[in-house]
Amino acid sequence: MDNKKCTPIQVENFGIRTIAYQGIKEELSELQKEIGCPDSFIYEFNGNIQNECNPKSFHSLVRKKNIVKD
Repeated sequence: MDNKKCTPIQVENFGIRTIAYQGIKEELSELQKEIGCPDSFIYEFNGNIQNECNPKSFHSLVRKKNIVKD
């Protein structure tokens, strides 16, 4: 998980990434139904997760440090 740009091969685009994408969409849809929140809540929730993957975020820096140690 370094700063290299990820360029998955076409097979990956239709495989694991599609499965993960569909799973995330389903989970967010279930969350929205269960708590009765608007789309804006899901949008903000998604943004919070996205921010954790920012290369300069605390979470990202910790992941990098842990990977280097292992």
